[in-house]
Amino acid sequence: MPVITGPHNNSDIFLYLSIIDADTIDVSDTTQQFGQIASPPLFKALIDTGAQKTMISANVIRSLNLTPRGKILVSGVGPMAHYHNGYLFHVAFIVPIMPSGQIVAAGVPPHIQVMVNIHKDVIYGAEIPSTGGLFDVLLGMDVLSSGLLVVQSGQFSFSY
Repeated sequence: MPVITGPHNNSDIFLYLSIIDADTIDVSDTTQQFGQIASPPLFKALIDTGAQKTMISANVIRSLNLTPRGKILVSGVGPMAHYHNGYLFHVAFIVPIMPSGQIVAAGVPPHIQVMVNIHKDVIYGAEIPSTGGLFDVLLGMDVLSSGLLVVQSGQFSFSY
């Protein structure tokens, strides 16, 4: 079971992940060899256990040239709700493959092999109205509930 770990600041948990256009890959086709796909672009994600659905920023939409697939009603704190464009995509977690004992010299950009773990479900997520440029993906319970999130002592881990 792959695990992503990192620090948190006792307020927010950020991690880097990829978003893949659902039209470009079919994870239900077991004949495809996903180990050979190129590493997709990384986006900063905010883990939000209070969000039901994963949402993406205009930056992700532009970067991947995603096409809207309808409208999704989005509500937050308070009585107001608005419709936002909805998109079909996959969430992919990128995990470095480091041989045991390998050390990367400081200041030297490493060329590290990675494993791309694509979440099996297609996500139908809305565009985030605004993130203030702090993150590009709001990772919601539609993805988080497929794994185990542990937050303690200034660290987090997500096993999936």
